[in-house]
Amino acid sequence: MTGSVGPGGKTWPPGRPGTAAPTPEPEPSRIFLGVSYALGVVLGVGLGLYGVFLVPDGPRPGGMLLSVGLLLALVGNGAAALLLRWLTGTRLGPMTVLIGWTPVVLLLAASRPEGDLLLRSSATAYAFLLLGGLSPIVVAVLGGARRGLTAIPPPR
Repeated sequence: MTGSVGPGGKTWPPGRPGTAAPTPEPEPSRIFLGVSYALGVVLGVGLGLYGVFLVPDGPRPGGMLLSVGLLLALVGNGAAALLLRWLTGTRLGPMTVLIGWTPVVLLLAASRPEGDLLLRSSATAYAFLLLGGLSPIVVAVLGGARRGLTAIPPPR
């Protein structure tokens, strides 16, 4: 099918004559989106648990400046957020990692009546909180969404 030539010699539909318009990306099912969002929360919980236990005096391979917990907060939360943005195509996807990560980290950082404290007040702990919280936000803000905020398709 070729496009028709309109006034001024422009073709209609826009584009090269004889080419079809690109087809829109198919919408994912609600079940797929629900499972993807749940995966983001579970990844956030896991990254928060591992990070809190690895931050205080975590291993520093090769005399690295950053502990493994800090690298996990930066790289792990960012990678999980990128995965969720790719799976869902929304800005809400990366934020589900933060939704799972934040409560776990804050609960483990609070002191208990017994005096137990897993995330002590130190520069490393503050960097862990800052990097772990900002990584998914940066991915959500800088990454372009292919779909709406929640990407729940309209009922058919």
